[in-house]
Amino acid sequence: MRMQKKGRGFISAALVTLIASASPAHAASDPAIYGLVPAEKSLETSSQFILVDDFNTGKFLIREGAGWRVKGPLGALEIMIDKTDARNPERGYSLKNDFSLASSEKASFETSLDHMDVSKATHLVFKIKLAMKDKAAFPGKLAVTLMDWNQKQAEVDLSPRVAAADGSWIEVELPIGDFSGLDPDQLTRLKFTLTAPDSKKMHGALWLDEIAFFGPGNAEFLSHRDNIVSFPSGMSSERRHKLAKQKKDAKFLKMIAEDTWKFFENARDKNTHLIVDHIRLGDAPLIADYTSPTNIAMDLLSTIAAMDLEILSREQAADSVGKVLKTLDRLPKYKGFFYNFYDIAKLSIQRSYISTVDSGWLAIALVVVRQAFPEYKEQASKFLDGFHFGDFLDPENNQLVVGLDVPMKDFGKYHYGLLVTEARATSLYAIGKGDLPREHWWFIYRTLPQVWGWQKQKPAGDFITEDGVEYFQGYYQQDGKKFVPSWGGSLFEFLMPTLVLKERKLAPQGLGLNDKIATELQRDYALKKGYPVWGMSPCAVSNGRQWTYREYGVPGLGAKGYPDAGVVTPHVSFLALDSLPQDALKNIRNLLKFDIYGEYGFYDAIDLKKGRVNPQYLSLDQGMILVAIANYLKEGTIQNRFHADPVGKKAEDLLSKESFFKT
Repeated sequence: MRMQKKGRGFISAALVTLIASASPAHAASDPAIYGLVPAEKSLETSSQFILVDDFNTGKFLIREGAGWRVKGPLGALEIMIDKTDARNPERGYSLKNDFSLASSEKASFETSLDHMDVSKATHLVFKIKLAMKDKAAFPGKLAVTLMDWNQKQAEVDLSPRVAAADGSWIEVELPIGDFSGLDPDQLTRLKFTLTAPDSKKMHGALWLDEIAFFGPGNAEFLSHRDNIVSFPSGMSSERRHKLAKQKKDAKFLKMIAEDTWKFFENARDKNTHLIVDHIRLGDAPLIADYTSPTNIAMDLLSTIAAMDLEILSREQAADSVGKVLKTLDRLPKYKGFFYNFYDIAKLSIQRSYISTVDSGWLAIALVVVRQAFPEYKEQASKFLDGFHFGDFLDPENNQLVVGLDVPMKDFGKYHYGLLVTEARATSLYAIGKGDLPREHWWFIYRTLPQVWGWQKQKPAGDFITEDGVEYFQGYYQQDGKKFVPSWGGSLFEFLMPTLVLKERKLAPQGLGLNDKIATELQRDYALKKGYPVWGMSPCAVSNGRQWTYREYGVPGLGAKGYPDAGVVTPHVSFLALDSLPQDALKNIRNLLKFDIYGEYGFYDAIDLKKGRVNPQYLSLDQGMILVAIANYLKEGTIQNRFHADPVGKKAEDLLSKESFFKT
């Protein structure tokens, strides 16, 4: 469900053209800047650089899919990756530009900056070398242009710098102030333009390398920090020790909820009130500048959960929800649906993609909002009326597609084909609303077809007919227990829907029973492996300054099976309060034996094999923790609101129709 958005240094762009502008400026140089990082290491290893491109992939792309684009007369400029590096001649690459311009001709090459925030950077730096074909001095003009989210451009003339170029690398340092009039909170494009003189042709080659923004300290982190309400003051474990001494379970969970709410209170944009996707503490602190529909859903649900737990007053909760709804009304949409990533400050679209399941969770949260706050019923319903999930139903198999690439009008080839995924809550909601027919529920696989031999095991079971649809009610077996598998074997897939669905109560022989069995099997698997704690699901793991959202699970509990890498995430134990509460509480307490708790509650993951905690908070996982606590302490308070709504009432009988393990 959760797609990791490309981080800074990962630039996504399509082939576009742009007409160059011109204005005079100057350049300066400080050879000491690049000396801060050893030549054999990437600039990314230093917190003082926000890397644009060092070309060291050796490909004509910037890491995960972007490229450089050319504008100019045919044949005027040809760009390529060259096995020449400005900092480490033994390894690495640069961008080479062969130019051949008639008199007065102009050609440019550019890349997207993906709404980069460089508000705390002081300079744009890069290395450049230029060689004329006739070995003469450079006769033309070379300029660099930055563009911001408002389409404003500012240009600096590099010609004085390269006028006497002799084919050697030159280090260029341009103060950000030279690009006057731009909003450094969100830069969108970087462009270099070559212009031939009025009366002379111009032939030669230009190399570019090590392009970055430079600033003091942690330039990227500081650039984002001033956008949010607050950031944790440190990584103190004092609260962890107090929790460990608290013997009363209710008080214990309430204390965790109070700390977890601090994330939603502080990790949001000061002006738009949108929650960030994630923050991280430690040696490489970071703050995301984007959010998603699921993050917004978790924010709304968590605000209501905090109200129910009396962490917030009703007035405070209503005010917070109202601010989010007001911002939602301003966000650009596609046929009523919200895009999957928005910049939290400028509200611009960060990726033109509609995710079916992320849209589903936002819809579900809006249902709960209109039950919690009648004053927002009309506004929430307006958003809900704009969604039509029938647009994402594949008529060939009656299953939901994963999403839509809007520019390409491409629904892709993948579906939410299994019932035991986080997407089943979306299906139930869409049936209850009337967007999808009831029979859609029975077209979702319980197990994959028996003939698909690549799955983890051949399922047993029988064919059953419901609502006129014949389907295979299959199951797997492990350790003498029958269960309906998920795709990857993560508890996230089994249990996330229980945040809003009363599966334990309404499906005691179906999904509710399966949730319990899957939790038991996850617990037992970890004990057999010798792990001191359990809970394998997708989570954030780190490696130095980089981080990745990866999928983990118990392989045998999935049709495909995610890997077990010894990584455990705390949010699983809180979801398990619904399926196996006493074991979940014991596991939560055992987790506190590790240094995995900070100012905003549990960090996202611990690598048991490496003994390494990732001190990161994800809004998705924080939301699951807080909502699960509210449901446990307040007798299903969030679940009750969803099922009290006409949407929840209309489809809930589908939950009780199945007995998974009929004999």
